[in-house]
Amino acid sequence: MAYPIYALVLAAVAVYYIATRIASSISAYRFKRAHGCKPEHKLPQTERFLGLHLFLFQRKAFFNKTLIPIARERFAANGPTFSSVVLGQKLYNTVDPENIKAILATNFADFGLGKRLDTFGSLLGKGIFTSDGTAWEHSRVKIPARCQ
Repeated sequence: MAYPIYALVLAAVAVYYIATRIASSISAYRFKRAHGCKPEHKLPQTERFLGLHLFLFQRKAFFNKTLIPIARERFAANGPTFSSVVLGQKLYNTVDPENIKAILATNFADFGLGKRLDTFGSLLGKGIFTSDGTAWEHSRVKIPARCQ
């Protein structure tokens, strides 16, 4: 008797997942088109759906204290900007100064922290690492021109 309820819940979760993925893809497409983004370079991964292998590799590197050398090798092999998938989340990795400048200064309003405040807010409070938008801009220290 409970079997149809489980099937219905599973179907609802699947529909929600597919709908959010489609909406996210459309939003990303529009953002890329509006900003003239070039096609992304994708980090070669054995599977890009969950990215479990990359997560486990990164976790091992973290505990072995080799994460930074591995990241340097990865950027050397794949260029200054590339995407990867870790635990089902698409991540963009960059060391390109122009991209970092756009994210932190010139196009700040186009980017956000996502759920960082929800995740780290209880630990860090509302500060520079968890604030977004006008709260983040207000927390930045303005350096007078004569000091630069």
